[in-house]
Amino acid sequence: MNYIKKRININSLEVGMELASHALTSNGLILIPSNTIIDENYIFKLNLYQIFFVDIKEYINEDSDENYDNDEDPQFLPKFTEFKKNYDESKELISTQLNNISAGGNININDLFTISNKLVKSIKTKSELFNYLNHLKSKDEYTYSHSLNVSMLCNIFGQWLHLDSNEIEKLTVAGLLHDIGKLSIDKDIINKPGSLTVMEFDIIKQHPQIGFDIVKDLDIPEEIKMGILMHHEKIDGSGYPLGVKDNKIHDFAKIISIADIYDAMTSIRSYHDKTSPFKVIRLFEQESYGLLDTKYLFVFLENIAYNYLHRKVRLSNGEEGKIIFIHPTCPSKPIVDVGIAIIDMQDEANLFIEEILK
Repeated sequence: MNYIKKRININSLEVGMELASHALTSNGLILIPSNTIIDENYIFKLNLYQIFFVDIKEYINEDSDENYDNDEDPQFLPKFTEFKKNYDESKELISTQLNNISAGGNININDLFTISNKLVKSIKTKSELFNYLNHLKSKDEYTYSHSLNVSMLCNIFGQWLHLDSNEIEKLTVAGLLHDIGKLSIDKDIINKPGSLTVMEFDIIKQHPQIGFDIVKDLDIPEEIKMGILMHHEKIDGSGYPLGVKDNKIHDFAKIISIADIYDAMTSIRSYHDKTSPFKVIRLFEQESYGLLDTKYLFVFLENIAYNYLHRKVRLSNGEEGKIIFIHPTCPSKPIVDVGIAIIDMQDEANLFIEEILK
């Protein structure tokens, strides 16, 4: 079948698409060869290695209709609808605040923290929040929604790390401001759906430095400034804009980096593709070591998994059961009671959790 080669932003990349060209790292090495069919693992790798665009095959006359899954639990929808309303209101406040700061305005740490923290506090359980975020798939105003998501994730992450309230407040605000530099970049580049040039992506990669320049002279904690500047650094030195290694990267930046990638991964999916959190956890386990700080990564992954302890799940073989134990060293492979048997998924290499059931 005939096709044309189309360059797209990885935020538009979907499982099942086929690469038309090699996906290369910043060093020119082949990360994913051409003709590869994209799955969750490859999408994760592209995010992790900060490859912003790929060439895909767009087959001529091929239909691409979306079939949305409306089969939601009736108890879930009212709660999600209320959360979505509060979320949209918070996003509107955030957009106003971030644009004001980007234009040279002052930062009120308490006001920014309150917007994000109020939304976190509106959720009864952390498990609900992760579930709701997986259903927020709007691609409009992505910078604002992503900033709000990362901020809430940082808030929860800080609690898991047993940070004191002052540190959680600063980390939450750092997560909220981490991408503020993008607001100073041409919107036509930021929102361009595809066919971005190398030069355009080089411009986007300047956003951590631009964001730092916006806030560097403001009277805010140094931790927030470093979180903005370094959130794309990697512990092996392959990140940007400074290319610094492990102990030179601020702890806030290491934390934000994990939350940033997690939100990017779970936001890529179309509404009908309900990505199991355990799939994302597995990808982190397999691909992140040497790039992200395991001191923080282990805490993040284990706690996400624990949010689903005693929840009903569907396995990749179609069986349904209940999670009864989370392995601290391998949270993506819990023990599941399927009624007729107890399955330790650490012993089942090809078995994974397909879906969390409501």
